[in-house]
Amino acid sequence: MLNRYAFRTNINTDERVHRVACQLCKLQKQSGHAVCRWSIDLDDCDCTLRVEAESVTETDIIRILKKAGLQCSVLSG
Repeated sequence: MLNRYAFRTNINTDERVHRVACQLCKLQKQSGHAVCRWSIDLDDCDCTLRVEAESVTETDIIRILKKAGLQCSVLSG
């Protein structure tokens, strides 16, 4: 089943985008489940990160990004 998540972040630079890419790749290797698609809206005031993934939870994503020094919280909508 494909899960869709949206997060408020502080990912507002190219360096932070690169860190996200590395962390999501690491998450995929650790969990063995696919992060199918992700994007960051750098023009949005919340720097919204959207993730589509199989068998990966919001908590998994928040944990790995916070561990990398990034701010990440669920964007309720």
